[in-house]
Amino acid sequence: MKFTTQYMTVLAGALALAGLAGTAEAQTVLNAGGSSAGRNFATDVPLNLCDAGGSPATYPNRYASADGNKITWVCNRGGLPVIMRYSATGSSDGVNKLLQPAANPASNMLFLDHTLTTGCTGPNVVARVSDGKQYNNTTGCNNANTISLPVHMGASDVQGASFHQTGPLGTTVSPLDDSVLSSVVTAIVPFSLFVGKGVVKDVAGAPGGPIAGLSRLEIERIFSKQVTDWKQLGYGTVTDGAPGTLEATSPITLCMRNAGSGTKAAFDETVMINSTETLLANATSVFSSSTSGVLTCLAGNRRSIGYADADQVVSFNVGGANAGLGYVVRLDGGLAYDAALVGNEKRDLKCGKYAYWAGWRLNRRVVGEGAAIDALAQAFVDNAGLQATIGIIPTGAFWASDEEMAVSKNVDKGPLIWKAGAHPECR
Repeated sequence: MKFTTQYMTVLAGALALAGLAGTAEAQTVLNAGGSSAGRNFATDVPLNLCDAGGSPATYPNRYASADGNKITWVCNRGGLPVIMRYSATGSSDGVNKLLQPAANPASNMLFLDHTLTTGCTGPNVVARVSDGKQYNNTTGCNNANTISLPVHMGASDVQGASFHQTGPLGTTVSPLDDSVLSSVVTAIVPFSLFVGKGVVKDVAGAPGGPIAGLSRLEIERIFSKQVTDWKQLGYGTVTDGAPGTLEATSPITLCMRNAGSGTKAAFDETVMINSTETLLANATSVFSSSTSGVLTCLAGNRRSIGYADADQVVSFNVGGANAGLGYVVRLDGGLAYDAALVGNEKRDLKCGKYAYWAGWRLNRRVVGEGAAIDALAQAFVDNAGLQATIGIIPTGAFWASDEEMAVSKNVDKGPLIWKAGAHPECR
């Protein structure tokens, strides 16, 4: 790791904030975690809550683990020091951890310890594109740079009743009772279907470019393994070495989430209506404990198909970590985000033309965590639900606020309820 004078200044400030420079802890700490699909959204919001700072020494500081699943922000808010941590595991953790008292070790999660520098690169000053707000960004920190701490706020892609999945065999989650928590839908999280780069159309026995999309019934048949080869649906696959020739066989690799994932639960509730996903893990049925695992599966298997939050498309776009290794496909003709609809890219999501979405929930204990933590948590909840926030943070290009939506639903599986009034944006 390269240590610069700037880095040492920032690190010294961080150590002081953490109480490691011989001073008593004075900062307010908010530990949040759960939803893996909400990882990017949840870790974009804190910058809104931090004071801007006037120079690198006082800019907000962001620290990220190498796998991107643990993010810690250290900054001032209203002139007072705060630490906001997020650990992306699975949505069921965003409920279960809060069902335990904070004093119970069962409420703990592993968070990134920003005072450990193994593997870290930076900090580099980054400016948010939408508003130019600057922060010090430290990335690539060793995934083992962790500290076990109680969770104050949990994030879940779905309501507790939507957890009733199995997969892989031997891993089952039952419905969770989130009625004893303060559970607030703060934003709309859309998900997308992605396929590996080798999946193509079959045009008279020759490759015809990327497939446009799949019907919900086709997706059910694929993930239940009633269909196991792309050729059964009239498609094919190609290799890098022979991009102009369809392979003789095109066995499908499934990239799925483990039971306890909100992405999986939402998929089960809104897409897999008549069938269930396969339960057996093997070379062509790959289960992952986080979104990052699904992305790795998709990128590493050109015949694959998988599901993840819609904002993960940036990983496959130019400049992304998995650029060119996969692409998004339509579901029943709709897209969570359609770049071709300039100025109305989220039309299908907002207008009930796209089924695979849910209300992203922030869960808290009814018994408070202390006045300072409760105030910071409430500020987070309030900010995350604003259309202005959706418009300013990077993931907001894909997510939606409730006020943007022309439809709503009381439970994750629906049915959809049309909001009153005219909706010309839905034409």
